[in-house]
Amino acid sequence: MLHKINNIKKFAALIMFLSSTNLLSQAIVNIEELRREGEIGFFTNISAGLDASRGNRDRDYYSLRIRFDNNSEDAESFLIMQQTERKSNDIVMDKSKFIHGRYIFIGEDAIHWEMFAQYSENPFRNYKKRSVLGGGLRFELSKSGRLGAGLLNEEETDLTGQSKTTERLGFYFHTDFDIAENISFDPTIYFQPSIENFENDYKASMILALDFKVNENFKIRMQYSSFHDSDPPMLAEKTDDSISTMFSYDLSELWKD
Repeated sequence: MLHKINNIKKFAALIMFLSSTNLLSQAIVNIEELRREGEIGFFTNISAGLDASRGNRDRDYYSLRIRFDNNSEDAESFLIMQQTERKSNDIVMDKSKFIHGRYIFIGEDAIHWEMFAQYSENPFRNYKKRSVLGGGLRFELSKSGRLGAGLLNEEETDLTGQSKTTERLGFYFHTDFDIAENISFDPTIYFQPSIENFENDYKASMILALDFKVNENFKIRMQYSSFHDSDPPMLAEKTDDSISTMFSYDLSELWKD
């Protein structure tokens, strides 16, 4: 009994530490998180987090995310919306927004076509807005391993109002490992090089997450993420790192009869 209590105390302390980390910057939104691949129906999930971060700027912020999935035998689709707000001495300094929609055509032989659109406003990384439109192929490598490859068009505007458009290749890899009962390790990697300047203009992200499944509906995610932009906006750092904790709840049961 005492052993179980000690484990709970250690677990709670780790959550409190990661929730209050103030050394690093804003967490990356991982679109692979909570995918309902192979499940038929309509699903809703809400996640929330409170973080204190240090990167290009010092900030304290909250994040709120909602995700909708709508799957059939022939196609799967999802929409992610996230709002993040930064405060300094209880004064709102700026906000960020993230919207990502994706539609997947279920194919044969574990190969699927997908299209996606994304819009974000992120003063934390010193750009005013970024829009992405693209598509490609998604490969099922194993039961949990996924590889994506495609093309995307990126339009980015920095805080000074200067804009640029870049055609990029887009690659991602995701898998997960069960390391204990109700605990899994989920690594994800994104790589987006410019087609015209492959070696000198690329974006790369690495996300390492531990998922703790408390029950069928409630999950806690501890995440380390690193984002690198070889050609960042003016005054921005090339690399941002972050540690965050997100608490997510599956609302899908509310829509069932």
